[in-house]
Amino acid sequence: MSSDNYFVQWGFKTYRTSSLWNSSQSTNSSRQEIGSAQGTLLPSMSEQTQKTENIPSFDSELSLEALDDRPPVSPLQPVSEEEAVQIIADPALPPDSYTLRDYVDHSETLQKLVLLGVDLSKIEKHPDAANLLLRLDFEKDIKQILMFLKDLGIEDNQLGTYLTKNYAIFSEDLENLKTRVAYLQSKNFSKAHIAQMVRNAPFLLSFSVERLDNRLGFFQKELELSVKKTRDLVVRLPRLLTGSLEPVKENMKVYRLELGFKRNEIQHMITKVPKMLTANKRKLTETFDYVHNVMSIPHHLIVRFPQVFNTRLFKVKERHLFLTYLGRAQYDPVKPNYISLDKLVSVPDEIFCEEIAKASVQDFEKFLKTL
Repeated sequence: MSSDNYFVQWGFKTYRTSSLWNSSQSTNSSRQEIGSAQGTLLPSMSEQTQKTENIPSFDSELSLEALDDRPPVSPLQPVSEEEAVQIIADPALPPDSYTLRDYVDHSETLQKLVLLGVDLSKIEKHPDAANLLLRLDFEKDIKQILMFLKDLGIEDNQLGTYLTKNYAIFSEDLENLKTRVAYLQSKNFSKAHIAQMVRNAPFLLSFSVERLDNRLGFFQKELELSVKKTRDLVVRLPRLLTGSLEPVKENMKVYRLELGFKRNEIQHMITKVPKMLTANKRKLTETFDYVHNVMSIPHHLIVRFPQVFNTRLFKVKERHLFLTYLGRAQYDPVKPNYISLDKLVSVPDEIFCEEIAKASVQDFEKFLKTL
C-alpha cells in the first residue's frame, strides 16, 4: 500500500467518525493533494518499501478498547452512496384517506384487530374512531382491555362483534371499567348476568356508576318494581340502562292514558315482555286497536298474553281472518273451542293450521292469496 493510498483511506475513516469538516477546507485540501500527486514522480521500489515499513499499522494503533470509546455515529454525518442504497425506510402513511383499509399494512394494531374479527368498514364511518385506533399501541393500550373483557366472560369469537360496536372502550380507563363492574356486583348481578348484559348492550360499561345507579332507581320507582324484578328486567333488556328514557316515558303514558291499562297490568306485561317499554308507539297502538276493537279481546286477556305486542301485526291479521273464514275465531276462554292469543301468535304455520285452524297449510296459503 502506498502512502498516498494509505492517507486517502485513513482520511476517509477519520472523516466518517469525527465531526463534520468544513466543506471548503476539505475541497481545498483535496485539490492540493491531487496537484502534488500529479507533479511528483512515483518513488522507486526501495523508497516505496521504506515508506511502507514506516507507516504505522491500523490494527496496532487502534485497539478494541479504542474502538469502543469512539463516539456514536451521528445521524447528521454524511454516508457513502454504497451505504445510502442499503438503507431501508418504512413506507410512508397515506396523508389522507377515507378508509382504514389504506392504513392496515402500516399499523400492527389494525392488523390484530382485524384478526380478532373487528369490522373496520363499520368503524371507519366514524372519523373519531379511525383517529383513536391509529393512535393506539396494541401491547400498551389494547391488550389490557381485551384481557379485562375475557375475564368478564366475553368469548374470543364475540370480541370482534363487541369491539366493532364499542370501539370507544379503548379510550376508557381500566380502573373505571373495573369500578363499574364492581358496582353491578354490589347490586347482586351475577358474573354471568353481567357478561350477558355487556354482550347485549355493548356501551354498558362506558357509563359511569352514577348513571347506572340513577337508571336502576328510575325503573324501580317509575314501574314500582321490587329490587329483584328490577334486576331481572334490566338483565333481559340491558339497553334500558344505556338508551334514551324518552321512549320509555312516552310508552308508559300510552299504556295508561291511551290504551287504558292499569298500573299493575303494565307491570305484569313489561316484566314478561321488556321490549314493550321501548317499542314503537305507532306499532303499539295499531296492534292494540286491532286485537281489542276488531278481535274483541278484553284488556285482562291481553295482559295475560302480552307477546302479541311483540308480533308483526300482519301475522295476527292473516291468522285471525283465516279463523274467521273457517268460523273458528273464538277467543273467549269460557266458551268451547277457545283459542288463546299465545297460540295464535307464537306457533309456526304448520302447527297453527293443524291444531288450531284444523286445516292444511295449502288451504291457508290459498286463502292468503285472496286477501
